[in-house]
Amino acid sequence: MRLTLSLAILLALPGVAAAEEQCKFSEPRSLDLQLTGVKSVLFEVASNDLHLDASPSGGGKLSGRACAARAELLKSLTVTQKRVGDKLVVTLNDDRRFSFGNSYSYLDLRGSVPNTVLVQFDVGSGDAQINGAAAVSADVGSGDMTIRRTKGRVTAKVGSGDVELEDLGALRVLAVGSGDLKAREVHGAAEVAKVQSGEVKLHGVAGNIRIGTIGSGDVDIRDVQGNVNVESVASGALNVRKVRGDLSVAHKGSGDIDVSEVSGSTRVPADK
Repeated sequence: MRLTLSLAILLALPGVAAAEEQCKFSEPRSLDLQLTGVKSVLFEVASNDLHLDASPSGGGKLSGRACAARAELLKSLTVTQKRVGDKLVVTLNDDRRFSFGNSYSYLDLRGSVPNTVLVQFDVGSGDAQINGAAAVSADVGSGDMTIRRTKGRVTAKVGSGDVELEDLGALRVLAVGSGDLKAREVHGAAEVAKVQSGEVKLHGVAGNIRIGTIGSGDVDIRDVQGNVNVESVASGALNVRKVRGDLSVAHKGSGDIDVSEVSGSTRVPADK
């Protein structure tokens, strides 16, 4: 009976079992950030996990743990900092987070930064999050990035990963590959230069929206106070709903365009 009950508990709590399995050996890690005269902080996250909160205190610190399948792997997991002009570069070392067989190693850190500096992220296959920053930029490969409550602009580039944005001053997206980007509560303008095969959702934008090229991906736009301008839709899909301003699409290939509830003028190329 005890064996059956224990097995049932483990099956009911797969997340707990997985979490224990992925941190068999651990050591504490911490770093006090040297922020005097710094205007921006770049976090090189690679394949690790980093969650930050921006605060008005003016200081910054990281703390957490190094996790590995074997004790000898822990020594390669370090967090370091260096000054490059008025930028502080913080590197989470060991960017090869993998779990082939019984071998894995990664850093899991939490921390704080001032809410007066630009915070930049270079994320490989890891997981990063920041709340309450003045401005943020993120280059995300195959990992995950969550950005909330940003006073100023968020600049993002996405490969095959996922980026989620909420409550931000303005948005500029350089490119989305095969990944996903979702943004809501954008208090200013939003610009997306290029969408390849991925998916972009822009919901609740107070300013204008400008979209460059949509390849085979999908773009969903709704609840916009300003105008929506799209340069071209190739074989992908564009869905637009609830726009107070004007909507214009300059060029269209074989893709689909679905439009509804546009208060201003609508200019969309006819189907070929």
